[in-house]
Amino acid sequence: MELLKQLEVLDQELQKQYRSEDINFEQLATFLANREQLLHACMQASEIVASTEWQLAIARTQLIVEEMTELGQQFALDYQKLNHAKKSVQLYRKFQ
Repeated sequence: MELLKQLEVLDQELQKQYRSEDINFEQLATFLANREQLLHACMQASEIVASTEWQLAIARTQLIVEEMTELGQQFALDYQKLNHAKKSVQLYRKFQ
């Protein structure tokens, strides 16, 4: 059950990182890699997989995936807006 506690703490750090205004993507990648290793370690223990805490970890996983998907979509939208603005500025400069 120590693994599940480590996973819970890591999830809190991970969520804090990607919910912050200034995301450190290297740190985020490290958290995700560590989380993957912890999940694999947890799956090796049958007593963990059968526990209520494991079900909570699965629910957190789904939440993290959803939130990070939304974050990725927001980044894509922001990039698209930025690219459009850049083209508008270039067009404006042409006519100066």
